[in-house]
Amino acid sequence: MTACTNKARGAVVAALAGALALGAAPAIAVAATPADGDVSLLAVTAWRDAKIYSASNGQGGSVSQDALKTGVEFEQGSGQYLVPTALTNIEGEEGPVRVNGDWTVTYTVPVSGLTQQGGQYVGFGNGGTYYFDRDAKHVALDLSNAHLSSITINSAVAKAYFTGTLYDGSGKAIKVDKGEYSVNVSDGTNTTPDFQFDIVAPSNTIEGAYAFVGSDSSNKEIVFNNTCLTDGDIHFADKNGNELDVTNWENWRTADGTLFNGATGTTRAGSYFVDITTRDGKKATVAFTVAPLVLSDASVAYADRVSGPHDGQAFLDDLVVNGKDAGDTNLKALLKIDSTDVADYAAKGVHTVVISVDASAVAGYHLEGCVSGTATVKYAVLDADVASGAIIKYGDTVIGHDLDIDLFEGESFDATKVSLVSGGVTYGADDLEVTVDGDPAEQGNHTVTVRVKPRQVNGKWVGGSTTFQLDVNGASIDADERLYFYLNGKLAGNSATVTYDGHDWLEDLEVVVKNAAGEEIDASAYDVTVTKGGKEVESATDAGTYQVKVTGKTFTLSNGDDTLDLTVSPLSVDKVEVVADIKTDTTSYLRYTGEEITPSYTFYDYVDGEYVEVEVPAEAYDVTYAKGGKRDVEVKEVGTYFANFQTAVDVTNYVVNSSCVFEVTKNSVFADVPSDAFYAQSVYDAVEQGYIGGIGGTNLFAPMNQLTRADMACVLYRMAGGSIKASDEDLTNENIATISKFEDVDPHAYYAKAVAWCVEMGIANGYGDTFGSARSISTEEFVTMLARYAAKMGDDTSVDTDAVLAGVADGDKVSGYARDAVAWAVENGYIAKDGNLIAPQESVARWRAVMIAVDYQPEQLDIISDNPNLDNPTSNN
Repeated sequence: MTACTNKARGAVVAALAGALALGAAPAIAVAATPADGDVSLLAVTAWRDAKIYSASNGQGGSVSQDALKTGVEFEQGSGQYLVPTALTNIEGEEGPVRVNGDWTVTYTVPVSGLTQQGGQYVGFGNGGTYYFDRDAKHVALDLSNAHLSSITINSAVAKAYFTGTLYDGSGKAIKVDKGEYSVNVSDGTNTTPDFQFDIVAPSNTIEGAYAFVGSDSSNKEIVFNNTCLTDGDIHFADKNGNELDVTNWENWRTADGTLFNGATGTTRAGSYFVDITTRDGKKATVAFTVAPLVLSDASVAYADRVSGPHDGQAFLDDLVVNGKDAGDTNLKALLKIDSTDVADYAAKGVHTVVISVDASAVAGYHLEGCVSGTATVKYAVLDADVASGAIIKYGDTVIGHDLDIDLFEGESFDATKVSLVSGGVTYGADDLEVTVDGDPAEQGNHTVTVRVKPRQVNGKWVGGSTTFQLDVNGASIDADERLYFYLNGKLAGNSATVTYDGHDWLEDLEVVVKNAAGEEIDASAYDVTVTKGGKEVESATDAGTYQVKVTGKTFTLSNGDDTLDLTVSPLSVDKVEVVADIKTDTTSYLRYTGEEITPSYTFYDYVDGEYVEVEVPAEAYDVTYAKGGKRDVEVKEVGTYFANFQTAVDVTNYVVNSSCVFEVTKNSVFADVPSDAFYAQSVYDAVEQGYIGGIGGTNLFAPMNQLTRADMACVLYRMAGGSIKASDEDLTNENIATISKFEDVDPHAYYAKAVAWCVEMGIANGYGDTFGSARSISTEEFVTMLARYAAKMGDDTSVDTDAVLAGVADGDKVSGYARDAVAWAVENGYIAKDGNLIAPQESVARWRAVMIAVDYQPEQLDIISDNPNLDNPTSNN
């Protein structure tokens, strides 16, 4: 597989598959350096193999050799970063080359696209100007009009950035962002590869911490209630939902970084950040949002009672909003009564009250945008509370204070089974309103409110409410022992790292939960949610870290981690090679055309100790060229070019920071094929199309050598799309049977497959028990085989044989079996051009063979690979 791009020049050069010299292994040759001063084909020293010999951490310390080999990481906020001090394997040097003041050192850093995180700038955002100092504001970097995913900065800006002395326009220091960085060094002419390093979260950082309210860690919705939410309302949990034992939280700040004194002020609706520390010393910066209170969406209620409120203010005092009394939270100061169906709030019976926002009070407290909407509340003032002291039953079971439901045993809470017995009267499902705070299908402790619908009995209003506890339980399953994550059939533990390849990695993920007996629990008994960056997603295709969390519906996962951290790493290109017209062990060459050349490339990822070819789309990278100390040149003139690759803007699934070197040359492909030879272009074309190669093990084409019958079979087989291999690995049983009758065709010979194919196709025949593999092929044999090939390809080869041959001086010398084929070749100008003779019995030189082959068919076909009947025909038709 060759990774071609829309930057490819013309057709991609096919791999040259073997030599046509008898008995020689497949080979390809390049001419030696000519004596007339043409561009040398000697190896060009490339910097693509440069390595860091030594480096510092930017803080006076050195980076270990192990880290340089396995991967360099620095903790966020440490002020450390990778500073190369010496390199090896540059321009032929075996020892270290010191990086000094003559070198240009640049850093590629990510641009988050976010202006702020945690109330302060983290990394570079799109837009803005950055300064070296707070007061004088000496400009370090202007990104006012930038829209980038990464930028390149010089060493001075990099030092300020990594050490925390780079500032935004308001004088706030820029915090180093987590992510992948790279450093590059150059002497002004040649550039090394980009050396990678990572900035990671400090080891004591809690990743994925979040805020919640109440006792349920899944309740992440925090709503304005006109109090200071630091007063025990907000709690914190880790990414798995386990509540954190927070001993200190400080630096509570708003989205713009302004410190907020929550202890003395109301927590307004908006975005906040807070720094927390747990009892074991771990830290996290937690972002949370306080949503506005929208009365129409909130839970707003007033309990039925025997003694009703004496006025509207008393009503608001006891109004319950989202589970809290408005009087306790002082929310009542922001509310007003729009309308009520009675003037006397304490009158017996059922009343309806409409609640709305007191705009003047909101403005007076500067709480605009914090509360809105209206709510309609119904309540009853009773003569008798029949619920107080009543007996509550669930089916036939009398409920004391608690009702236990075991989900794991298949039980579920059914509100219609609740009844209430008071004063000898039983109130059934139709008489009651049963509400549960939370989902009774989920494990946990829930409060169930049983309300007797207000009614008149003998002229008296009766009703009332009571509560009981619903304990929804399930099995406790040890996550370490009973929860399994499998990726591609292999146990993954609680973390796995894969590489982006365009497919959804969740398709390869399997979750298995087992009970105490080792039996798999049905997947309907638990939920699997996948999040990325805190947002739920349905696939894990793009690069990033995904949390795959298992939550039991009928059981609780305990004593272990219920989450798999699945990291999809960008596909990193570790090596790039140009798709060359010709290649030696040391150098890749493109042929000079006189026009600008747009090379194609093959990309490789280094996996398990070897380079693996990978597909990289053209839009994933940008490539620039340097030549002779000049940058951003076009590839056209003869010389050595350095191709420097960088990941394209806004690309996150690929990292293409690499380089390669190649030459553009006017030299011949072969030493014995002069570039001005009349057949040179045909040789170039035949080699490029894969029809023929050089003489094995040499840099010679041997244009004057005679073509053998075996070689002719190879040429035709390759013209149809076949590939010549020096083994019998591709031979079918039918192929073996075909060539077994020829004493001179070794099944292991490079030409064996081609000979078998030609014979089976009826293109060539043998001489009894020999094929004549090593015999030089004559002109009439050559064109006979070519004509038969042409007919198999669907061409009309019929001509007026007698008339055509009569027009050539030696036409009468053509053997009878070959007359039609020779006449076809003459008629189409493949032989006997410009009054030349046919020379039917003379041998065909290799130069002449390629001229005829290319003249007939300029480009290689895919017939063999596309048509199995042509690859393995069943008869010699």
